[in-house]
Amino acid sequence: MRFFYKPRFGVIGDCIPYFYEGRYHIFYLRDYRDPDSHRFGSPWHHVSTTDFVHFDDHGEALPKGTDNDQDPAVATGSVYTDDSGRHHIFYTGINPAFRTDTQREQAVMHAVSDDLLAWKKVPGEVWYADESRYERHDWRDPFVFRNPDTGRYHMLLAARLAQGPTASRGCTALLTSDDLTNWAVEDPFYAPGRYHGHECPDLFRIGDWYYLVFSEYTTRTTTRYVMSRSLDGPWTAPKHNHFDNRAFYAAKTASDGERRFLFGWNPSKVGNTDNGEWQWGGCLTVHEILQNDDGTLAVRMPPQAHHAFGEPVPVDLTLDDTAWTGSAGTYRADARYARSTAVGTATPESYVLEATITFERDGGEAGLLLNTDTGAHNGYFLRLSTEDQAAQFGKVGGYRSWYLDHMPELDRPLPIRPGQPVTMRVIVDKTAVVAYLNDTVALSARLYPNTAGRCGLYADGSSVTVAGLSLRPIPGS
Repeated sequence: MRFFYKPRFGVIGDCIPYFYEGRYHIFYLRDYRDPDSHRFGSPWHHVSTTDFVHFDDHGEALPKGTDNDQDPAVATGSVYTDDSGRHHIFYTGINPAFRTDTQREQAVMHAVSDDLLAWKKVPGEVWYADESRYERHDWRDPFVFRNPDTGRYHMLLAARLAQGPTASRGCTALLTSDDLTNWAVEDPFYAPGRYHGHECPDLFRIGDWYYLVFSEYTTRTTTRYVMSRSLDGPWTAPKHNHFDNRAFYAAKTASDGERRFLFGWNPSKVGNTDNGEWQWGGCLTVHEILQNDDGTLAVRMPPQAHHAFGEPVPVDLTLDDTAWTGSAGTYRADARYARSTAVGTATPESYVLEATITFERDGGEAGLLLNTDTGAHNGYFLRLSTEDQAAQFGKVGGYRSWYLDHMPELDRPLPIRPGQPVTMRVIVDKTAVVAYLNDTVALSARLYPNTAGRCGLYADGSSVTVAGLSLRPIPGS
């Protein structure tokens, strides 16, 4: 099995999650990465799940149009069910050949269904940008909801202002309607002047707070959120308002009415190498969203996914280095003056590694070794840095002995204090990696090549204790 869902052929792009009658329906843009056989553009495909581990495949939901249509690429949108029980998809039609002075490359389009399975595009229902407010060709990713205060339908869009500095015109546009058919273009819903674009908008409420979610590629290529007590704003951006890192993008949410989950994709890399460029599309990653006391948001692993793992087995390490003591998953290292490593259990292709690390004093770093060799000269690391107050991922090995090739685009802020345990749960499924830290912070990554390796620990300039170091194989790996 694959813990992080991916179709057998091709990859998952932007997800459009929707909860209905006890199941999470995940519509997604499917990129076959085979333009010779499937030509330009992505159709929508449809899977559903109750646990984010086992999926029913419902096949293609929205096919691509022809090269002469508005939608040879069927891009991101949203699902909405009206009071009569009829389902609506509002989606983006993209045709690069229409980027002209008389046509529009991007437009909002409409499809309907009575069962969420069979969809029919509605002819003639196409909505374009109002060029008095917005740029002509950036008009995509519609998200439809009903305003609880007015009862009117609102549509949020990824758009760009018609005026202003080129790099910061990105905004969340607003359209309103009384009938889901006639839409009026309004002034921007959110326009902070920070980003080139606000992709894949999503909006929800928890308690007294509204949250606007969007993805941007200007500063960090990440999914962010802003928060407000009113749909009219003002919208506040918390200091750490990104849910994950460079390896998690275009995320949108869905809720069963009690809990809310965030659905994004972990991009693969060109050539399946660590040095390859990040690609569009990859495999599915799902985080559960939690609300902190101050209204800010955190994420953790969906609890219902735990049953996918085997039973935990304590990890026995080879303690050739005198800095390490302990056994059976409980260890201590006094590595204040020199780096120290301890390598143990061989790992399968897909597994979960868990541990709790506590720093005894301030300073230094420590962490987990992943897919390393017996001498810890090559492999990967997930470290806790007290200097940077961050969790960091990277590769072991290089032109210097035990050189740590840190990947800063994957860093995640994390408070690390002496005497305060940090729980670490790292899921490795073939080349995809997601680490959950203290059940509040997620760090996604990729590791190539995924050769047989071992797990382990390391400490440098620190004194740490490690409890509960255990490995769970993912069945079938």
